[in-house]
Amino acid sequence: MKWVFTILLAGGLAYAVSSVPPRTAARIAARALRASWDWVATVGAKATREDPARAPARRASRKAQAASPQSETGRRGASREGIVPQPPKETLHPADRAALDSLLAEPARAESR
Repeated sequence: MKWVFTILLAGGLAYAVSSVPPRTAARIAARALRASWDWVATVGAKATREDPARAPARRASRKAQAASPQSETGRRGASREGIVPQPPKETLHPADRAALDSLLAEPARAESR
């Protein structure tokens, strides 16, 4: 029964090698190596681990954050007041828009071409 799993594993590896792009495979391999190295490094470190209370504080992010409006109660929360409409990503020229409208209006005539 072990040979069935071995054949399936070999087939899966062959499929992954042939279908996954090299950059993606390298990125996945690097993440897996890093995760396994971190796991190996923490296996023997049980006795030397610090208490969570004594762990160094995490540094605050230096990214700029947009200010959100505060409600009457003083809580900061999501509201529709802070939503700004974005411009459309694409614009159609009037001639292109007319051609598109004519295609949508008469789909049967466009399919017969």
